[in-house]
Order: sequence, then structure tokens, then C-alpha cells
Amino acid sequence: MLTVIAAATLLATATPPAAAADPVAKTVELLNAYRAKHGAPPLSLDSEVTRTAQEWADHLHETDGFEHRPANPYGENLYWTGSTRRSLDTVATNALEKWYAESTGYDYTREMTSDNINYDVLHFTAMVWKSSDRVGVGLKQGTNGTYVVVNFAPRGNTLTQFVANVLPPTTTA
Repeated sequence: MLTVIAAATLLATATPPAAAADPVAKTVELLNAYRAKHGAPPLSLDSEVTRTAQEWADHLHETDGFEHRPANPYGENLYWTGSTRRSLDTVATNALEKWYAESTGYDYTREMTSDNINYDVLHFTAMVWKSSDRVGVGLKQGTNGTYVVVNFAPRGNTLTQFVANVLPPTTTA
């Protein structure tokens, strides 16, 4: 009887690893790991930026759409997959990996201007933009797939500011 009570007490007092199971927290953690590779400070999860991102993820799901939010005050990365079976954190990880893979096409020594915008790298540059300090994550999964919306504040990808804000990787880990 004593063993059962002790085990029941242990189960009742053990705290579940909520942060590890939270797909938003996991997304921010991985995003900050990518930023650290480039000497960019970590982003903090912001409730207002997250509200905006989640609203848009919900909207995209409801409308079965895939477009940037009009007049969004934040920088925004979008990702969609038709999969409804993968966990939200797996899909969000896949989105970050895909966006970060754009870094192979980025020239750290060349300033971007209106004459030479490389649209193929803008998800990556938003991820590691040094002067962004807050992030919001919206995730929505349903019958029409899974949506990932990541908003950055203040917005990055400002012309003539890329060399100062998108630093070369300092680590490969």
C-alpha cells in the first residue's frame, strides 16, 4: 500500500515538460539557434505579434489561401504543406529548415538595393535579421493542410540594410 501511495504522489507532483511539447516554443527555440549561427541576438516571443500571426494562419486555413497579410506591420514568412498527419512542431521545423536553406544563395558581401533584390533568399534573411527582436508564431492544421506563419518585429528585409543585418555564419553547429 505504501508503494502505491508513493507512486501516486510522485505522479501527481511531477510536472510535465510543457515547454518541450509546445510547438510555438519549439519553433522559437530553433529559430533562435539559427540566428545564433549568424551572431544575431535571440528573438523574444511577443503576444501581440503572435496574435497577428495566429489570426493570419487561421484566416489562411479558413479561406484555403496562401498569400501575405495585406498591410501587415511585421515581417512575415509563410509555409504550407498539404500534410495533416505530421505534428505541428515537425511542420514548423520543416518550414524553418526550408527557409534557412535559402542561405546557400545569399551573398553576404553584396548590399541589396531596388536594382538587385534576390527574392529567393528573403525568408532566410528575415529569420536572421539582426535588428528584429520580437517574433510571433501562428500554426493551424486542418483538413486542407498545415499553415505556419512567422512574423518578425521590427520587420527586416530593408533595402540597403542587408549587409549590416544579415551576418555571415560564425558557426556551423
